[in-house]
Amino acid sequence: MSKKHKVHLWWGPPINFSERRYERKISWLELFYDLVYVATIGQLTHQIAAAPTWHTLGYSCILFSLVFWSWVNGSQYYDLHGNEGLRTRFITFWQMLAIAAVAITIPEAFSGHHQSFAIAFMVIEGLIMYMWWSVSFYDPSHKVFSIFYTANYSIAFGLLLISVFTSHHVATMLWIAALLFNLAPPFVAARRVIRVMKERGTVFTASAAIVERFGLFTIIVLAESILSTVSGMGEVHDKQPAAWVAFILAIMIAFLIWSLYFDMTSEQETKKGYSYMQWLMILHFPLLASLSIVGACIKVILSDMNTMLPMDLQWIFCLSLTTILYCIIGLTKIMKEEEEDRSYIQPVTRLLVGVGVLILLIPVFGTYLNTLTFLTIVAIILAVPVIIGIRSWVKYKFSK
Repeated sequence: MSKKHKVHLWWGPPINFSERRYERKISWLELFYDLVYVATIGQLTHQIAAAPTWHTLGYSCILFSLVFWSWVNGSQYYDLHGNEGLRTRFITFWQMLAIAAVAITIPEAFSGHHQSFAIAFMVIEGLIMYMWWSVSFYDPSHKVFSIFYTANYSIAFGLLLISVFTSHHVATMLWIAALLFNLAPPFVAARRVIRVMKERGTVFTASAAIVERFGLFTIIVLAESILSTVSGMGEVHDKQPAAWVAFILAIMIAFLIWSLYFDMTSEQETKKGYSYMQWLMILHFPLLASLSIVGACIKVILSDMNTMLPMDLQWIFCLSLTTILYCIIGLTKIMKEEEEDRSYIQPVTRLLVGVGVLILLIPVFGTYLNTLTFLTIVAIILAVPVIIGIRSWVKYKFSK
């Protein structure tokens, strides 16, 4: 065995783009990598719960988008180029360390001291920039794609660096600009990717593994709703029967959201084509941000059972819930559907359009709603499409 081959065996350069595996088992390293994002999302959820205002909501969405962008890049890199070598483990470790540092600095960013967050996120930006640059070093044939990423990420890195030396307001504007540069490469490169892949006799599409990763990450964010429910209930000092009913309803709402998302999208792959991979990513940004907001709102709703719910809180909760439902509808449009899937998806999709409107109407009557009534109405409305979808699916199974 040559010395060069031995080095490749234990260090493990990134897998060539042409060797990508569309069907594979999610590795334990990927699952472990996802866990560090629990802490980061938990910090964001805590900030929203501490001050559920529109300003907090907007700022949280900016930070969430930056964090989720880093997860998308780390996950997509592993899907395209990850292997069992030490290099992949080494890079994953540094990404986990950096995102953990970001989680620590989030409270400071909300209090107006943004420098620590900017520096911590610069580390992530630099790591991701290096990852895509290194691919073109090891696999020159991939440079035609990765050059868009390294160029845009270099600009975003510079904007983050400048933000360290500016005011908090200016830094926020620079972070938004950095986010836009980070999100742009897949769309700027779209025409070239499609053309080059066609010349190579193939079509770039989302692998089954990356679709599954998005589902697993959704579970992580959904878990925040459960944790927030438990935390909110823990803050109720006088746990009367009404409080326990509200607790049950909050868990039920999280369960119904889980049912709608996974019954409508799980066990499916995206349709074949580059654009469907991008839509998978785009739709999950507002969907997952809204899930974290719903979790934070539930904690606030449960922690004060004796007063009428603030109108802003009701609007934030209902708007986030409607966003989730409409993003789920969008996801069904990019997924392949078997006949069995359609038996559930088609009737539920039509219902969800109306359900979203109904949920948005709840705050109109919000001055008359206490915690228990509010949660009951939301749970009943969400239960209708789930029950009808299951009924339709059972009817299909018995007709076979």
